[in-house]
Amino acid sequence: MQISLIIESNGRGKNELDRLLEQGWRVVSVTPNHGRSYNDFLIILEKDDSEENPDKSSTQKEN
Repeated sequence: MQISLIIESNGRGKNELDRLLEQGWRVVSVTPNHGRSYNDFLIILEKDDSEENPDKSSTQKEN
């Protein structure tokens, strides 16, 4: 699963990034967006679906 987040030049979005990283998301891409008076960053984060929805069959013992 992937999500995107924009970190603005004034720091807006950084708290959300910190929260997602604490939840196990990892950064896979950072793209700068250079405007005339600001520098924003597009951050792409990824988290394994198995971390969100563990596969129950993989935890069951075979007879």
